[in-house]
Amino acid sequence: MKAADRTFDSLTVGETYLREHLIDAGLVDAFAALSGDANPLHMDGAYAAETPFKKRVAHGMLLGALVSELVGMHLPGKRCLLVKESLEFHHPVFVGETVHISGTLKHKSAATGLLEIAISITRGDEAVATGVVHTKML
Repeated sequence: MKAADRTFDSLTVGETYLREHLIDAGLVDAFAALSGDANPLHMDGAYAAETPFKKRVAHGMLLGALVSELVGMHLPGKRCLLVKESLEFHHPVFVGETVHISGTLKHKSAATGLLEIAISITRGDEAVATGVVHTKML
């Protein structure tokens, strides 16, 4: 996959990029290996079945990493550096579920080269996480 090559001037406040991701066991396992977070709630189906969630829960920061993919590859793309990411998790995401991650450009500052992008992560009609990222255009 090639990163979008957008310039600051080509970006329009209000534009949105939407990406769909299947949160499968392989993705969760790979994130656990990369992050070192092998908490049994994420990794052990038998353990998770004994919790109130009843199923393996994806790492919240896995969703955060998918937000990084959205801004680094799509909106705005290769000319950006992620400066700040803030997410609030409303509901757990379980292994096997599909989420939609959208970013909407809310503000751009010509003086600083900063972009503010609102993030929404949904499962069907339910918001599982919301937040904001700030990126610096290079």
